[in-house]
Amino acid sequence: MHEIAIAHDIISIIEETLISFPDRSLKTACVSIGEMVAVVPALLQHAYDSLISGTHLDGSKLEITIIPISAVCNSCQKTFGLSEYEFCCPACQSVHIKVKTGNELYVKELIVE
Repeated sequence: MHEIAIAHDIISIIEETLISFPDRSLKTACVSIGEMVAVVPALLQHAYDSLISGTHLDGSKLEITIIPISAVCNSCQKTFGLSEYEFCCPACQSVHIKVKTGNELYVKELIVE
């Protein structure tokens, strides 16, 4: 259950960013997470809510966007979506592919008031 560690890292980023805005409070933290990170959104939400309880971030929301896995074929240059267990090009069946998206994990936006 790495969601607790991820929630902790998200909160650290939020707190570091909010230092520059001492008169503002966090309303929503928007995060983008790739499918390959294998985060369960409900568990991440629960971990976030538990860790911010009783802090100055209490009451803020966590908005999670899942980024699908995509790749490009090094043989035919086709870009395509990937499932978790199929790592070959659907056009030419080559296994020489490069993952383009799906392993990201970042705070995209902080909405403050």
